[in-house]
Amino acid sequence: MNQRFQDAVAIARQYHRFDLFITFTSNPSWGALKDELMPGQTTADRPDLVIQVFNLYKNSFLDNIMNKHIFRDVHAHVHCIEFQKRGLPHMHLLLSLFPCHRPSTPAQVDSIICASWPDPEREPWLFDVVKRCMVHGPCGQAFPRAPCMQDGKCSKGFPKPFQLVMLMTRDGYPMYACPPNGRTYDVGGFPADNRWIVPYNPYLLQRYALHIYFPSVPFLTV
Repeated sequence: MNQRFQDAVAIARQYHRFDLFITFTSNPSWGALKDELMPGQTTADRPDLVIQVFNLYKNSFLDNIMNKHIFRDVHAHVHCIEFQKRGLPHMHLLLSLFPCHRPSTPAQVDSIICASWPDPEREPWLFDVVKRCMVHGPCGQAFPRAPCMQDGKCSKGFPKPFQLVMLMTRDGYPMYACPPNGRTYDVGGFPADNRWIVPYNPYLLQRYALHIYFPSVPFLTV
């Protein structure tokens, strides 16, 4: 582990920095996983299937990035795989992009990352997946026993402050656009506005999550 960490640091030094940090999480609702379970089984009963299906999705995910260049050309990438509760794996991925393709302006960051509700009229499928998968909480003072709560506040920093436009900060961490546009939707009895949305890439979210709930959509199959 220490040697691999040193390798990752050397890559960051060689290419000056990493530009994108992406988390890819397994989902027990993946059709390729549920279809193989025996009657009465859950994903916790079949870690062998979970690992195989996750690996297939992970390879497809990396293929979209490295070979189909959805973020343009990539210098290098480093990833590690961790396991959640119930044995569900997830991947943390760091990407180093070519200098000419690095998102360096607010408009370029906005073209890659969203941190607000999509329009339910214009993008109903994306809205449904964001509502199911990309809303943090509920937590805060009204829900002090939430898993993310530490010392009376959310360890993940939710709810985020409203932000009219995306801002680039000096320390390299952007402040994503989170406008107070009045959009609030009920998520399990909790009214969630833009401050509770986990940042996401619309293409990747639709590619790997949307077909779980809409399996008839052909362009989303893996």
